[in-house]
Amino acid sequence: MAYLSINRIVGDPRALLGAYHRTEPVMTGVGRDHGLILHAAAGTPDGLLIVNLWPSATASRAAAEDPRRVAVIGEHGLRPAQFRGEHHDVDNYVLFP
Repeated sequence: MAYLSINRIVGDPRALLGAYHRTEPVMTGVGRDHGLILHAAAGTPDGLLIVNLWPSATASRAAAEDPRRVAVIGEHGLRPAQFRGEHHDVDNYVLFP
């Protein structure tokens, strides 16, 4: 069963987007290595929104614990209080070409 992860990071949108773009190649590698199906990121008035579709909750957890991801989060100096997340089992999704 697929698994949807929706995360908001609260902070300065410009700073968060700049940091996102600098470390995107590393995070893309983490996603690829853990089977990420879809990734989308968008600046918002109060920060950054990230949506990921994973093949399973297990893959999502493995990516979250990946040392490369943990290092990127530490590099950005992000605090747990800045994160607002929700996670859901997915009943259906369609990928269009």
